[in-house]
Amino acid sequence: MQHPLVNPSLAPFGFTFPVQQKRLQFKPADGFGINTERVMARLWDRLHRNDAPGSTPIEIIIHEILPSMATANRLVAGDFEFRGKPYLSRDIAILSSVVQWFATNCGRCFLEDPPIFGLKISHPEREFTEKLAHDMKRRDFVALWTHTCNDQCQEKVPFFGEPCYYMSSTVSERDRAVVSGLMFWLGKKSGRAFITEQHMRISAAHETARQQTFKKMRERDLAA
Repeated sequence: MQHPLVNPSLAPFGFTFPVQQKRLQFKPADGFGINTERVMARLWDRLHRNDAPGSTPIEIIIHEILPSMATANRLVAGDFEFRGKPYLSRDIAILSSVVQWFATNCGRCFLEDPPIFGLKISHPEREFTEKLAHDMKRRDFVALWTHTCNDQCQEKVPFFGEPCYYMSSTVSERDRAVVSGLMFWLGKKSGRAFITEQHMRISAAHETARQQTFKKMRERDLAA
């Protein structure tokens, strides 16, 4: 997996793991619904364009938050550079894959719903870190987000009923640190602003689709 560098964005549209790439191709059967994951991926791409003002979310996560979590997380060399700083392609793919998941029904619940009953958040900035820690007790979500199909896929996994086998052994400590950095960023002011913006964009896309549906129905009625 290598960052393409042909797109002037640190997080180019579709630079994710294969499962998320495939989901971007989904088109609603009625022709009027929207693929919310595409809306999210487009927003994430735009936020990381070369001409984006200030520090990008990924820059903050990789070069500020991760080193503050542990010295071992500091990235001094990568497989490409963007705005003069090193990055690893896998880090970018992980962050973009998780962000795209936020646009699914489960992901939106994770972002927007209050903590489940009995889960007490120690500090607002740790809300998503602690939500994920709770959810990870029942499933390795990092393995889910970074999945690439393997020889054991296509056999139904009884517990989840899915045609893929998610292996925690394929996840590195670096992968988990990157996800943790994203969760911590979400709890900060800039992360919460991102949550608000993505919610507004998805709502606007739904409204546009609704208006197009009504327009098509009126045209059909007039032609009848």
